[in-house]
Amino acid sequence: MSRYYFFRTVTVDGKDRLRPLDGQTDGEGSPIHKELNTQANKKMRDSYPVGTIFGSTMCELRTKTQTAFYAAGDIYPVSVPEIELLSPSHRPSPEMAAAYVQFSAEQKASELRKASGAGDRSRNAPSLLSSLKADSRYACPTIEEDGFFIAEKDWYLLLRNVMTGTNTMLIGPSGTGKTELVMLACSKLGIRCSVYDMGSMYDPISGLLGVHRLKAGGVSEFDYAKFTKDIQQPGVVLLDELSRAPAMTNNLLFPCLDSRRSLPVEMAGGDDVRSIDVHPDCAFIATANVGTEYTGTTSLDRALVGRFFPIELDYMAEPDEVMMLIARCGLETDDARNIASVAGSIRNLYRKGELSSTVSTRETISAGRLVADGWTALEALEAVFLPLFEGSRTDGEKSIVSKIFMTR
Repeated sequence: MSRYYFFRTVTVDGKDRLRPLDGQTDGEGSPIHKELNTQANKKMRDSYPVGTIFGSTMCELRTKTQTAFYAAGDIYPVSVPEIELLSPSHRPSPEMAAAYVQFSAEQKASELRKASGAGDRSRNAPSLLSSLKADSRYACPTIEEDGFFIAEKDWYLLLRNVMTGTNTMLIGPSGTGKTELVMLACSKLGIRCSVYDMGSMYDPISGLLGVHRLKAGGVSEFDYAKFTKDIQQPGVVLLDELSRAPAMTNNLLFPCLDSRRSLPVEMAGGDDVRSIDVHPDCAFIATANVGTEYTGTTSLDRALVGRFFPIELDYMAEPDEVMMLIARCGLETDDARNIASVAGSIRNLYRKGELSSTVSTRETISAGRLVADGWTALEALEAVFLPLFEGSRTDGEKSIVSKIFMTR
C-alpha cells in the first residue's frame, strides 16, 4: 500500500516555499521536520495560491552543500475543491484523497490535545472528550445562557463527530430543536453550516447535482447546484428532515457518505461523469423525525441510516421545559409550569396511543410567546395546541385535550 506525505505552500522571506505538514514520519518512523524546504514540481506548486496543501507518495531527505531538504515526487493539490482544479491531470488519486482525510482528522484531535496542555499520545495524554470538556469554548449549552437544553453526553458526542468528520443523524420527534442544535454547535466551533431542506427538495437531481441550461447562442452548459460547492468547503452540510426526502435521494448521497467521499455528476446523459470530492473537513449531519403523526415522513433506507452515527433526542423533562420557557419567553413561573405540564400530559397520552398527535417544544415556545404578549395561558394553549388535534371541543381528541387544559 502506498504511503502519502502532505505539504503546504508558505511564504518565507518573500519567497514561496513548500514545507511538510507537522506530525508526519518517514518510512523508518523518524519525524519529518516541518521547517525544511521541499523540492517538487514548481509549475504545479505555483499554479495554486499560497496555503494550498499538496500530496505526494515520496518524501526523501537529501543534502546539498551541507543544506538539508526534502525531495517529493509528483504532487497533487489535495485541499483544492474538485471544481477549482485547473486540469484533470491535477486530480489526486482516491487513495491519496482518503489518506489526507484521515491525516486531517488525526491532526484535529492532536491540536485539541495540545490546546489542553498535553499534546503527546502517551497513556497520560488527555482524551478528545476530556479536552473538549476542559475548553470553555465548547461548554455544553445551558438554558440560562443559551435558552437551549441538551444532555451533556449528546452535546460532546455531536462536537466529536463534527470535528472528526463523522456522519451524524439526529433522530427524534419534530420540534425538539435538532436543527437549532446543529446551528449552535457550528457557532461554538466557529465553522460554517449549509442547510438543505430535504423535505421540500422534490427534484434531488437538480437540487443536489445541477441542471443543464441553454446559454446564448444555443449552447448547453451544466449549472452546478450549490450543494456541489458546499461539500467542497470545510464546515457542516445539514441534511434537514432527511426522513421526508424522496427515496431517490439515497442513491445520490451514498457516495458522499461512505469511504468514497465523492459525488458523481452525470453531465451528458451518463456519457460524461465527473466526480466531485468531498472536502476532508466537511461533515454531514442529517435530522430525521420519528412518529406516525409526521405526514410525508418516509421509512429511511437501512443502508442510508447505516452510513450515519445516530444520536437520539427526546423532549426535555418538564422542569427543564419550565426553565426554558422562562428564559426564552420571559414568563412567570406559574404560566411556564402550566404550559409545560399540559404539554407533558399530551405527550404521555400520545405515547400510550390515546392521541394520534403530540405537541413539540416549538409549539410550547409559541404558546409562551403569546402569553408574553398578553394572552392568558389558557387562551394561548387553545390557540396553539387545539388545532393540532381532530374532533371538536365536545368530541374526539380535541375534547380530551380541552379537559387537560381545564385541570391546570
